[in-house]
Amino acid sequence: MLLSMTINQRARAAVFTYFLLCGAAVTVWATHIPEVENRLSLSHSQIGTIILILGGGALASMQILGAWVDRHGSAKTLVGISVALGLALMLPGFAFDFWTLAISIFLLGACIGGTDIAMNAHALVVEKAYQRPIFSAFHAMWSIGGVIGSLVVGATLGADLYLGFKIPMPVTMTAWGALTIFVALLLKSWLLPAEEKQTAAAKSESKPAAKEFRFVIFVGLVSAAGAIVEGVGIDWSALYSVDQFQVITATAAISVTMFASAMATVRFFADKVVAKFGRIAVIQGGALISALGIAIALISPTVELSWIGWALAGLGISAVVPQCMAFGSEIGSEANQGRNLAKVVGLTYAGVLGGPAIIGFAGEALGLQLALSIGIALAVFVAVGAAIMVKGKKQLG
Repeated sequence: MLLSMTINQRARAAVFTYFLLCGAAVTVWATHIPEVENRLSLSHSQIGTIILILGGGALASMQILGAWVDRHGSAKTLVGISVALGLALMLPGFAFDFWTLAISIFLLGACIGGTDIAMNAHALVVEKAYQRPIFSAFHAMWSIGGVIGSLVVGATLGADLYLGFKIPMPVTMTAWGALTIFVALLLKSWLLPAEEKQTAAAKSESKPAAKEFRFVIFVGLVSAAGAIVEGVGIDWSALYSVDQFQVITATAAISVTMFASAMATVRFFADKVVAKFGRIAVIQGGALISALGIAIALISPTVELSWIGWALAGLGISAVVPQCMAFGSEIGSEANQGRNLAKVVGLTYAGVLGGPAIIGFAGEALGLQLALSIGIALAVFVAVGAAIMVKGKKQLG
């Protein structure tokens, strides 16, 4: 089976695996948060700060890795930063106070953010080699990796129930880090070589022009808006169900399941839709479908009807962020692909980090139902922004 795979098929399988490993790294850490909070006697506010530090590390590394991808190629960068990710995963388990945890989490965040840039950049290289859209499916693997990571940690934390002893956090995270390093090095030869013309141009070419820079920032803002819409469904739909319909937590969780399941499932076949209608049509149409879904969820008289709305919202928003990232890397010169992608992904991360706070503050002031309608407004902004993206790309040539 492996011997019969083409070079492009091997590269695709390798990048699928890198996405899975990075998605798992996030939840391998996140699922341990209650354990860390208890072991180090941290407050909720300190844990909140640690989560922000993780995002700060990711944002800090993205711009550096974007330029590195342009100069040295995405394959070399991906292997190197994935090895670093494996090492960084081992550190939080050995933290003995808030400050050592903060340092280890900043490094972990930096490696997660850097891996995100490198694997997305190489996914685009593989997509070009295939000469058809395959980008959204890579992001589905991130979601699957997140599920695998959480299941693995759940099993280790509950090991005392079936093994008679507990598996310590340092053991779990060190083992997963070692696995990440092993797989990253194992798949190194499957990645596609750097495009010499692109890397040579990046080394000799100056920074992107101001007009190109501004347009990339706009695409990043559109992507960030899409990320906040994702957060509306994942972070807030369950709480909304409890507040609005007075259901128990287990029932409310179905809202999140409907949204996330629809989003992950659609990403596996969204590329076929992109191939038929184009990136912009998928971004624009998906955003409008998501706006409709959130509206249905917020005006539904029963929790069961709201589930339909949340599923529709997840279906619509599923491919928006991946296609914004892909679009951003296609702007201007190929020599700036990594840097442009880094800006779009960085702003998307900012949306992921800032979105919950925006909705939270609005919920305090306006009530949760009205606050979540921000998701509708942002989805409409994405749809309008997609039309502007077409015109902007034409102007840049």
